[in-house]
Amino acid sequence: MMETWISLSLLTVILCGVSGIISKIVLRSVPSSSLMMASFLIIMPTSIFLLIAYIWKVGLEGIDATYVLLGLATAFMANLGFFLYFDALERGPITIVGSVTAAYPVIIIVLAILLLGETLTLLQGAGVTGILFGVVALTYIHGLSGEKTACPRVAIALSIMAFLCWGAWGVMLKTALESLDVVLYIGLSCLVMPFLTFAYLRQKGENLFSFGEFRYLFKASAASIPAVLAIISIEAEQLGFFSETFAVSTGPASLVFPVVASYPVVTIVLAFFLLHERISMKEYLLIALVLAGIIIISAV
Repeated sequence: MMETWISLSLLTVILCGVSGIISKIVLRSVPSSSLMMASFLIIMPTSIFLLIAYIWKVGLEGIDATYVLLGLATAFMANLGFFLYFDALERGPITIVGSVTAAYPVIIIVLAILLLGETLTLLQGAGVTGILFGVVALTYIHGLSGEKTACPRVAIALSIMAFLCWGAWGVMLKTALESLDVVLYIGLSCLVMPFLTFAYLRQKGENLFSFGEFRYLFKASAASIPAVLAIISIEAEQLGFFSETFAVSTGPASLVFPVVASYPVVTIVLAFFLLHERISMKEYLLIALVLAGIIIISAV
């Protein structure tokens, strides 16, 4: 029988893959700042509800303040990584941006082995290697078919920063969940998102501290079909985040994150059917390599 963390990881792959194809469509006509605003508006109510519900039902007695601070830092790194990724995707080709950020599980695997004492069997290591190599190569090769590979330095820098944020986030998340309940951790996002969102958009030149301008930007975005798609994309991403968090709480970080990182396969397959993007023989082989890696990890 398939373990729970594998099922949750595969669910995350599907949800993030769907979110990825929708985001790809949305970013053709909507700036990354609109996605960040939509993310803030969607995540905040859910996080507030979960935090209040947890405090009401369970309370905070006996919770180590150190782990709460770690949970806040973890939520900060996760959301900052997404903002950096959206920003990089707007400025540079998915060929480079996707390839760099897709490799973030490498950091998690190394740190999980060195700091958390996790171990991989030879077969699991082979499966992880196949997934990571397949995803990075697939993202790069697929991008070559429809985009120029020239990438501004700022996009490369943003991609590397997202890569580092997500790598650190994975190990921090596994550590935080050793003491924090998953519901409490997700709820902590509401304490981080306001500062992070407004500070990040402020440095991008959006004067969102002005209520009138914020209301104008929201109305302008909400009136368009791309904005509706952005909301659907973020909802799928949020559900994927929930399932990924539960997967990490029950499974080894060094295996969960490589499986989750295979979501570009779903995005590319959906792009083939929905956007009529071509898939070459090399890409079919790389998709098969990723799937083989997932099967190896699931079976061992």
